[in-house]
Amino acid sequence: MGILKGGLLGPFRKKTGAVVGRQRKGQNVMTGLHRISQKPPSESQLEERLKFGLLNNFLSNIVPLVNPGFKRYAKVGSALNAAYSYNVEHAFVKQGEDWHINFPKMVYSRGHIDTPEGAEAVLVPGEEEVGDAGILFSWLLQKQTASCQFTDMASFLVYNASKNKAMIVSAAVNRYALSYLFRLPQDFGGDTVHCYMSFASADGKQTGDSVYLRELPFYVPPQQVPQQAP
Repeated sequence: MGILKGGLLGPFRKKTGAVVGRQRKGQNVMTGLHRISQKPPSESQLEERLKFGLLNNFLSNIVPLVNPGFKRYAKVGSALNAAYSYNVEHAFVKQGEDWHINFPKMVYSRGHIDTPEGAEAVLVPGEEEVGDAGILFSWLLQKQTASCQFTDMASFLVYNASKNKAMIVSAAVNRYALSYLFRLPQDFGGDTVHCYMSFASADGKQTGDSVYLRELPFYVPPQQVPQQAP
């Protein structure tokens, strides 16, 4: 049932007869009923659907980073929609006949807070008898400015594409810490992970561009079984 607002000639929402009323970008819009096409989708349509699914799946896995990272750019709609619109132009790479996410090009946050200088990510095997392997993130000390403060907080993302699983730590340490050890679960062992980081102001109101650091094969040392004394 359609709902009239402001009289017979005013705006309305929902279905009324053969038309549908809705609001888009603050304006009242009236469209005809959508017809379901009986034609099978073309190759290009199938390709676009595949790309949409790939990108939407990646971004949906990292919503805790996307929401603050793209909030200020979401003029209409959600931060997730803003992140999709920004990334869609360079989010894909084709390998053979298949499309994949172009991980080095992906961005989960934007803003004017300075990016980390000289940032690196290296594997830390951990103790063999403990198996507490992880990724050590590090960066260089930078001169303080309006957009670069020692109190800026660092967030990290490690994405396991084969398991379609994202590990996130938000506001983990401040910029002055210069490093952070990101522990990963044992079941990541043998997989390749993608490493990202970003800075935001201490109060979280200002964000910076996320940066892709590298792809790492993640190795977890085998657990050592203590030998019993004879």
